[in-house]
Amino acid sequence: MYISTLNCIYTKNNIMTLNQVARKHGINPNSLNAKDDGLKIAVKSIKDLVIQMQKRNVDAQTINDIKKLGQFLFDVSDSTIG
Repeated sequence: MYISTLNCIYTKNNIMTLNQVARKHGINPNSLNAKDDGLKIAVKSIKDLVIQMQKRNVDAQTINDIKKLGQFLFDVSDSTIG
């Protein structure tokens, strides 16, 4: 039996440094100094995506779902432990 060995981004097999993540996704490594920076970049990207989706008249439910994801990421990036 042939089993394909796929690397899943959601497993510990593919842990990358922030510098590697930045290079992989075309982000300036100087902009990604901490995981929190990644969340902030994601929030900004989602806001831009929502604007594009609204211009293209994407259905409102999809836009709202994306907005909720953005709000979640923002809340996580703006939170404290405890």
